[in-house]
Amino acid sequence: MCLDQKDGLLFNDRRQSRDREVAVDIEKTIGNEEIGMSEYSAKLFEGYDNIVVTDDLKDCRNVFLEKDDLDLLDFDELIIYRWDKVYPADVRLTFDYKSMTLKDVSVIKGYSHDKIIKEVYVR
Repeated sequence: MCLDQKDGLLFNDRRQSRDREVAVDIEKTIGNEEIGMSEYSAKLFEGYDNIVVTDDLKDCRNVFLEKDDLDLLDFDELIIYRWDKVYPADVRLTFDYKSMTLKDVSVIKGYSHDKIIKEVYVR
């Protein structure tokens, strides 16, 4: 999932931003495993072979979300790619990820962002 510096997700029912290096890092992180997502999100991953477009993400081991649907899923790890900016947002993440343990933080050099912070949380 991608968030801005204030946990913003969407503005006017659209993603705030995008950066192709996020998709590259996700592919490195999950390897050849499948990743479930909506048709809207799949456009960010064109050319990747392990994409599963579905409206029912409950059975997917890996999921890429662009909306705050975390309460619908059972998961042990959450990866947040945090933009280096605050964008206009009318939808913010409501899930309390701060109740999880921050396992790792790293920085990715983005294509359109100077840096993208990758935060890995575990239960």
